[in-house]
Amino acid sequence: MRKIGSLLSEQQAKRFEDYMLTKGIGVTVESSSDQWTVWVYDEDDVEQAKAALAEFLEKPEAEQYLHVSREAAAIRDEKIKKAREVVKKQVNVRETWNRPFTSRCPVTSMLIGISVVVYLFLQTSEYGDQIRQALSICTFKVSGNMISFSKSPLMEVRAGEIWRLVTPIFIHFSGANGLPLHLLFNCFMTYQLGGAIEMNRGSTKLVLLVLVTAIPSNVAQYYWTGPGFGGLSGVVYGMFGYMWMKSKYDPKSTFHVPPNMVFILIGWFFLCMTGFVGSIANMAHGFGLGTGMALGIGSTFLNQASKSR
Repeated sequence: MRKIGSLLSEQQAKRFEDYMLTKGIGVTVESSSDQWTVWVYDEDDVEQAKAALAEFLEKPEAEQYLHVSREAAAIRDEKIKKAREVVKKQVNVRETWNRPFTSRCPVTSMLIGISVVVYLFLQTSEYGDQIRQALSICTFKVSGNMISFSKSPLMEVRAGEIWRLVTPIFIHFSGANGLPLHLLFNCFMTYQLGGAIEMNRGSTKLVLLVLVTAIPSNVAQYYWTGPGFGGLSGVVYGMFGYMWMKSKYDPKSTFHVPPNMVFILIGWFFLCMTGFVGSIANMAHGFGLGTGMALGIGSTFLNQASKSR
């Protein structure tokens, strides 16, 4: 802050301060003995402010100085309004991040929570088969390594049990070593991807994304291998595809998909297709990924087209 001169009265000081505010130059005046000292906030404005002060001192009653108080008051009010909005946003962000994850991302938490609860029930002899039959895309019988089910496609769904188009996503299986690796991987990726989408786009849009990716993934896998499948993998690949395309074609989305995540998920996708890692719902992966990518690209270009009109 630099001192550039002084004025003889408070009225002149106030008038000059208002005039400079309308010109976008920040000054302040301070009373000192019998005069008012003028200070400039920004060093880069000093020379321009000095010239303006010299001109003002020659004709302080000039027309251009007499009617600036209203405009200056409006500028001050707007600055106060913006400052309050900034403070409000800072408080909201702080409150948001201080809340637990379940409160910030209820849909993501629900997907993970239901999957864990269902997995635990599946491990019991009393409820395991009932839960799996109720959540699978259709009922079936297991005899050794063989699965038999109705030759009438999606009979239960056509009878009104439409939840079966979605609920297979909550069924997870233990690996050969008995560890719930299938569940852990899907829950971790859902936490990462679902949480990012829900925080960025909101809970409603995440629900819609889950439904739009889960249904075609489950139906495709059913027609490819039958009803003996389950897991969040199709939805995970759908969320990944959506975020991946958004990060590439819509910089304003604020999504960021690290290259190592792309490498891991795309690499795992193709590794599963080889059959080297066992029986995997590859069709669900493929349809989930394709649907998510289509949604990411489609929504981006539709938004851009609507803004260009």
